[in-house]
Amino acid sequence: MSPAEDRLEERLRRDFPYREDRVYLNSAGAGLPWSGAGAAAAAHFAEIAQFGADARPGWIERAESARTRLASMLHVPSEDIAFLRSTTEVMNLAAASMTWEPGDEVVFPSDDFPSVVLPWQGARESGARIIPTRIEAEQQRTDALLAAMTPRTRMVAVTHVNATTGTRVDLARLGEKCRDVGALLIVDGIEALGSIPVDLTPVDVYGAGVFKWLMSGFGTAVGVFRERARTVLTPAYRGYRNPSPAPRFEYSEPNFPGLAVLDTTLAYLEDLGWDTVYARVEMLTAMVAEAVAGHGLRIVTPADRGGIIAFEHSDADGIVDLLREDGVDVVTRGGFVRVSPHFYNTVGDIHRFETALAAALARVAA
Repeated sequence: MSPAEDRLEERLRRDFPYREDRVYLNSAGAGLPWSGAGAAAAAHFAEIAQFGADARPGWIERAESARTRLASMLHVPSEDIAFLRSTTEVMNLAAASMTWEPGDEVVFPSDDFPSVVLPWQGARESGARIIPTRIEAEQQRTDALLAAMTPRTRMVAVTHVNATTGTRVDLARLGEKCRDVGALLIVDGIEALGSIPVDLTPVDVYGAGVFKWLMSGFGTAVGVFRERARTVLTPAYRGYRNPSPAPRFEYSEPNFPGLAVLDTTLAYLEDLGWDTVYARVEMLTAMVAEAVAGHGLRIVTPADRGGIIAFEHSDADGIVDLLREDGVDVVTRGGFVRVSPHFYNTVGDIHRFETALAAALARVAA
């Protein structure tokens, strides 16, 4: 590595003081908070302890700062962004806010995450057809959804980056077909936002919790409702923040301490540079893929991916257990071994993973 890269990794080791005896490669499960996150949360509660509700202007200021940072990151107007509780809430809110008619269709991958597969009870009760689409191969996720759309399709739901395999769908192609048939494109972006650049031009609703790649804890999600969605959808939930007929989807008090953490984390990431974040995720996942392929293991993650590498082994659980015994934290998902480094991992972390993987494979084969 260059001297500049060495200095960056030294900074990251200071900013993310994870246990030195372990390598954390499960950011697709939960991201590690940077060292300033806890102080932001503590400061929020210290304000309440000292000033009570009189501290509210500061809460709102930090929430709006986070909203502005996200708008800049995503290149969307601030009014497109709603703060909600979870990715699942965003997806359900989009589904419940559609006026469904008999014969309308909803298309989604049959093997997708529950936040994509399950929010359609109201649509079904209104007479809509629910069309879970079989995915024959990872490289065919986008094509399978395109083939399933018809002029009756009203919504297409999908994860931007698949949580099991890391496959990244082509939102531009999906969005173009959605426009052609008059459908809204509803996207679960939790495994994408913060790990890869996100272009929301073709998307109508995008939801992402912030506890994974944005490293900001549980209980807060970003819901992006583009102008087209706000025109078609009628908010299913109303509260003092969006009285009728306002086409706003943020209906109640947001998670103010969570937004304090998110704001300071976004400021940290801006200082580091989003290009640096994305480039390191790409570099580190490529290193993981190379290490896995070097042992002759089949990688199920295609080239179009997020920050996840998934690979096959007949004893995936056993491999994960042995890796964890050796101090390398990965998981199984869908019967595959899933490895998900973030920008804060180091080149040395990936070398430790490769060494531990070689030892685990030898032990399983013995």
